[in-house]
Amino acid sequence: MTTHRRKGSPERRVYEPADVENLVLAAEEPPFVMEPPAAASIPEPAVDIVPSIPVFDHAAVIRQIELMIGRRWYGDREEYLGSPLPSFSESDQLRFDRLVGISNDSQEGRRPLLFGTDGMVAAMTQTRRLCPGFEAAIDLVIRATILSQRTGTPLFVPPILLLGPPGTGKTHASQQIARALGTEIHAISCATNSDAQALVVGHPTSWKAARMGQLTEAMAMGSTAQPVVLLDEVDKLSTHFSEKPYHTLLTVLEGETSRALMDEFVRVPFDLSGVIFVSTANDVDALPDFIIDRLTVFTITPPRDEALLAVTGLIAANIVAELRGGVAMPTQDVLRRAARHNPRRLGKLLRMAFGFAAADGRDALTLADIVAAETIVVGAAQARPIGFLAARGERDRAGQ
Repeated sequence: MTTHRRKGSPERRVYEPADVENLVLAAEEPPFVMEPPAAASIPEPAVDIVPSIPVFDHAAVIRQIELMIGRRWYGDREEYLGSPLPSFSESDQLRFDRLVGISNDSQEGRRPLLFGTDGMVAAMTQTRRLCPGFEAAIDLVIRATILSQRTGTPLFVPPILLLGPPGTGKTHASQQIARALGTEIHAISCATNSDAQALVVGHPTSWKAARMGQLTEAMAMGSTAQPVVLLDEVDKLSTHFSEKPYHTLLTVLEGETSRALMDEFVRVPFDLSGVIFVSTANDVDALPDFIIDRLTVFTITPPRDEALLAVTGLIAANIVAELRGGVAMPTQDVLRRAARHNPRRLGKLLRMAFGFAAADGRDALTLADIVAAETIVVGAAQARPIGFLAARGERDRAGQ
């Protein structure tokens, strides 16, 4: 390109052929666009995946459904892809509905395992303080928790039997252990159970009022592979004459059989090997030797003196908390008077005493409130029989 300029006139540019060709090429090229620098990749936060195990065989559930309907089961798409279902008897319909409910489990039967943590150890140490008399049993669980933490293996606690007279707080201690471990607790009263098979593995549909076992149903509905199962008053387990209840119970206390425990109602195997079994009993002689051999037995003696006073204080503190702080914590003199009674009676006694105080317009208990409550609680427990029973008792005392 050549530039020409006359005097007193503006510049005049004259483009030569080579310059024109360059301008055309430049016009044909796409304009240069500066791209922003690539954003630095941000690593996604690590997600701790808690190891889990299948507590029931999800594939076996589907197989059982397909055996009942005689074709493939489509699950959520059944409404659109499946053919009409066959008609069932009432018992088979109940079984089918139960199987479908289990098949819809979002985790396909898998449940997380328990692993020891510092928080568990701290909570168990606190539980040890709150449950005087249960130190040996709680220490066993603490050591198992520490071992799990150090080895990175799932928590393993052998089946425990808390043996002692009524009113020593065995059930309460079991609940506190479960709370400290941060796991579920399923409490089963053996004293009111008349069918051990229904308790453990259920009955087939040929039985009247058949249903899943209480234990297997609790595992299917629960959120952990390692709940605490409380077998309360296991020494009072009774059933019909043709059944041997403790032989049925043996299947869940044996590690090998509990890994593949077949529920008779849904006909699906369950894994109860991670369950923490805690049993309570008043009379060890009522238990067969083969059950005792599979339990770690801890004899619980009733608290006395300062231990009983400590238990009384804990019970009182719980009641104060339940009443939302609307009452005052009892003084030591009041607690010592209340501590004359066993732990089972203490809760009822203190609640009645707080009622007497409230009726008198007071937040704090006095000794008179405890005495007034004793006339009701102790008097009811020691009430004389009526009618011919009273007359018979008088004749017996007269003959002594």
